[in-house]
Amino acid sequence: MKAKGELKEFEVIGRKLPTEKEKVTPLYKMRIFAPDAIVAKSRFWYFLRQLKKFKKTTGEIVSIKQIPEKSPIKIKNFGIWLRYDSRSGTHN
Repeated sequence: MKAKGELKEFEVIGRKLPTEKEKVTPLYKMRIFAPDAIVAKSRFWYFLRQLKKFKKTTGEIVSIKQIPEKSPIKIKNFGIWLRYDSRSGTHN
Protein backbone atom coordinates (compact mmCIF):
# COMPACT_ATOMS: atom_id res chain seq x y z
CA MET A 1 0.00 0.00 0.00
CA LYS A 2 1.34 3.38 -0.93
CA ALA A 3 0.54 6.10 1.58
CA LYS A 4 -1.21 8.84 -0.36
CA GLY A 5 -1.91 11.89 1.73
CA GLU A 6 -3.23 11.37 5.23
CA LEU A 7 -3.78 7.92 6.71
CA LYS A 8 -6.85 7.32 8.86
CA GLU A 9 -7.32 4.63 11.49
CA PHE A 10 -10.03 2.02 10.91
CA GLU A 11 -11.37 -0.78 13.07
CA VAL A 12 -12.31 -3.75 10.89
CA ILE A 13 -14.14 -6.77 12.34
CA GLY A 14 -14.61 -9.90 10.24
CA ARG A 15 -15.24 -13.60 10.56
CA LYS A 16 -15.29 -16.84 8.65
CA LEU A 17 -18.71 -17.73 7.23
CA PRO A 18 -20.57 -20.32 9.36
CA THR A 19 -20.69 -23.86 7.98
CA GLU A 20 -22.49 -27.01 9.07
CA LYS A 21 -19.33 -28.24 10.78
CA GLU A 22 -18.63 -24.91 12.50
CA LYS A 23 -21.85 -23.09 13.41
CA VAL A 24 -20.28 -20.32 15.51
CA THR A 25 -17.12 -18.75 14.12
CA PRO A 26 -14.75 -16.43 16.02
CA LEU A 27 -14.55 -12.72 15.23
CA TYR A 28 -11.24 -11.15 14.25
CA LYS A 29 -10.64 -7.45 14.95
CA MET A 30 -7.83 -5.32 13.52
CA ARG A 31 -6.89 -1.67 13.72
CA ILE A 32 -5.60 -0.68 10.30
CA PHE A 33 -4.17 2.58 8.97
CA ALA A 34 -5.38 3.31 5.43
CA PRO A 35 -6.42 6.28 3.25
CA ASP A 36 -10.04 5.03 3.02
CA ALA A 37 -12.38 2.19 4.06
CA ILE A 38 -11.94 0.23 0.83
CA VAL A 39 -8.18 -0.05 1.30
CA ALA A 40 -8.71 -0.91 5.00
CA LYS A 41 -10.92 -3.87 4.04
CA SER A 42 -8.38 -5.02 1.49
CA ARG A 43 -5.55 -4.89 4.03
CA PHE A 44 -7.73 -6.76 6.56
CA TRP A 45 -8.16 -9.68 4.15
CA TYR A 46 -4.48 -9.58 3.21
CA PHE A 47 -3.33 -9.94 6.84
CA LEU A 48 -6.04 -12.45 7.77
CA ARG A 49 -5.06 -14.65 4.83
CA GLN A 50 -1.50 -14.74 6.17
CA LEU A 51 -2.40 -15.21 9.85
CA LYS A 52 -5.44 -17.50 9.83
CA LYS A 53 -5.35 -19.15 6.38
CA PHE A 54 -8.77 -18.21 5.08
CA LYS A 55 -9.79 -15.99 2.21
CA LYS A 56 -12.31 -13.27 1.43
CA THR A 57 -14.54 -15.77 -0.41
CA THR A 58 -15.03 -17.81 2.78
CA GLY A 59 -15.46 -14.83 5.12
CA GLU A 60 -17.41 -11.65 5.70
CA ILE A 61 -16.83 -8.17 7.11
CA VAL A 62 -19.05 -7.68 10.15
CA SER A 63 -18.16 -4.07 10.90
CA ILE A 64 -15.87 -1.32 9.67
CA LYS A 65 -15.63 2.08 11.30
CA GLN A 66 -13.22 4.96 11.33
CA ILE A 67 -11.65 5.69 14.71
CA PRO A 68 -11.38 9.44 15.35
CA GLU A 69 -8.27 10.75 17.07
CA LYS A 70 -8.93 11.53 20.74
CA SER A 71 -6.24 14.17 20.95
CA PRO A 72 -4.61 15.02 17.61
CA ILE A 73 -1.78 17.00 19.21
CA LYS A 74 -0.62 14.13 21.47
CA ILE A 75 2.23 11.94 20.17
CA LYS A 76 1.43 8.23 19.87
CA ASN A 77 3.78 5.28 19.29
CA PHE A 78 2.79 2.60 16.77
CA GLY A 79 4.61 -0.43 15.40
CA ILE A 80 5.05 -0.49 11.64
CA TRP A 81 5.83 -3.39 9.32
CA LEU A 82 8.17 -2.13 6.64
CA ARG A 83 8.44 -4.13 3.46
CA TYR A 84 10.29 -3.28 0.29
CA ASP A 85 10.94 -4.95 -3.07
CA SER A 86 14.43 -5.25 -4.48
CA ARG A 87 16.04 -7.16 -7.32
CA SER A 88 16.59 -10.14 -5.04
CA GLY A 89 12.99 -10.28 -3.76
CA THR A 90 10.78 -8.83 -1.03
CA HIS A 91 12.35 -7.94 2.31
CA ASN A 92 10.63 -7.41 5.67
